Amino acid sequence: MLRRLSPASVAVWFGVLVVLAGAILLGVELNRATVKSKHALEIAKVTGAYGQAHKARDRQDVALNAGDAAAWTAATQAVHAGLAGAVALDASERPQVDRLLRMLAAYEASVADGRLIEARSWSRQLETAILGASDAAGVRAHRIGISAYASERRVVDVGRVEVGLAFVVFGALWWMLRQHRRRLDAAQRQEIERLSEMASSDPLTALRNHRLFHEDLARELQRSGRTGIPLALVLLDLDNLKTLNDTHGHQAGDRCLQALAHALRDSLRATDTAYRIGGDEFAVILPDARAWGALEFVQRLHHRFSGVTAGIAAAESLTSRDALVHDADMALLTAKRSHQRVLVYTDDMDPGATAPTVDDHHTQMLAAALARAVDAKDAYTRSHCNTVSQLSALVATELGFTGDRLAKIRLAGLLHDVGKIGVPDAILNKPAGLTDDEYELMKQHAQLGFEIVDAAGLPEQARWVRHHHERIDGRGYPDGLSGDEIPLESRIILVADSYEAMTSDRPYRRAPGREFALDELARHAGSQFDPDVVEALTRVLDQAGVRVMSSRSGDR
Repeated sequence: MLRRLSPASVAVWFGVLVVLAGAILLGVELNRATVKSKHALEIAKVTGAYGQAHKARDRQDVALNAGDAAAWTAATQAVHAGLAGAVALDASERPQVDRLLRMLAAYEASVADGRLIEARSWSRQLETAILGASDAAGVRAHRIGISAYASERRVVDVGRVEVGLAFVVFGALWWMLRQHRRRLDAAQRQEIERLSEMASSDPLTALRNHRLFHEDLARELQRSGRTGIPLALVLLDLDNLKTLNDTHGHQAGDRCLQALAHALRDSLRATDTAYRIGGDEFAVILPDARAWGALEFVQRLHHRFSGVTAGIAAAESLTSRDALVHDADMALLTAKRSHQRVLVYTDDMDPGATAPTVDDHHTQMLAAALARAVDAKDAYTRSHCNTVSQLSALVATELGFTGDRLAKIRLAGLLHDVGKIGVPDAILNKPAGLTDDEYELMKQHAQLGFEIVDAAGLPEQARWVRHHHERIDGRGYPDGLSGDEIPLESRIILVADSYEAMTSDRPYRRAPGREFALDELARHAGSQFDPDVVEALTRVLDQAGVRVMSSRSGDR
């Protein structure tokens, strides 16, 4: 291995070892300086203890001369306490303190026997001895402090050299690794070119091609069936490509296709893969994602490239490749027919279901147009109505809705905020909190939405729109309904609407996020939200680390 390294590489790695060894030595020296400083501080405290004993001994003389026996006794106890404190702080002072205690005992005996001349002699000797012990401790503390300071200076001086050396060594290491990475990148580019020569990617967009799409999808479905990890498929159709080609030429169309491919790459997760499978048709495979995760991907894509329609299908059990492609294709066709930007496949889109009438088709188009008008009017939202519609349909599917009932709640979710058309822009787009009067005006959108949807010949959906702000505890609006008095569809729309609002950015705040939204929904389940609907939502979102939470009651 070493023979394969260049001399420069060996020198750099040797420098790294030197820097690491120097860092270890610096740590040891710093620890030594710290220990010395702490010891010096303890010795300085010993000096203070001797000083306390010296002051107390002076009080002994004063009390003796005054004949105050009580004061003399108190002073004597203070001398003993000071000497004991010196030993407690530093055990090495024990011999010195023992000598002082013997002198103190002789002084006390002289006083007790009335030998005052002898007592004064012992007093002077004791004073001198205590001062000497204090001075010796001070000198020792000073000497240790000087040693600690010298150690600290060595740490500083050597540290400066260490920092400079580390800068040079790690700079050289970064340069060496960068050169190595460039060589690896060059090898990867050669491999990519080789794969391109094998026609495994689309030459215009550099995305993977139609053949690889079917191979990869079959493999991912096998893995999903084996492991139980969900899989989502998104089919995309570039809007108005033929018109662009006819009007501005095929080069303009090619640039548009390349722009979409670039937006796809920027929107993908590391595990996702995008494909161009036809002239204006694209596909994205999203492993470990369900329908809601795919919808979030499409929202990211629309933020970067809006001129594309999407259909989504998810495989959460054993599903064939053709069945999954069929479901995503049905969602895409339904989205294009109803002029919606994205739809998630549900059973009501199955061609085997009741075929939509001309009036149904016109109703869908009108609903999509109204939803876009509402989202355009509200500066704080982007595709809010469409997102609530899709999430309502997913939750309803989880709760067992099928067929016509499922189609109706999807439509009601799309129209739930249509009444905001009648709310003044100054209130709708106000970045601060609303006043009581403004809030009362805002609440009127539920009644106005009911009137608009009812006038469109959709009485059931109108009723669900009217009550989508009612609360389980009866404190909602406009009618103060409670519990089962509120239509289940309205309860579903309320949960979907609230979740989308808490997971979408606003100009005046960043979105609190998915975990916060789920916690809030669970906290208010039983008071504001239907607990069964909250549970269904958590199951719909149960992917890639999102936990299913048990609903619990709470008051708002």
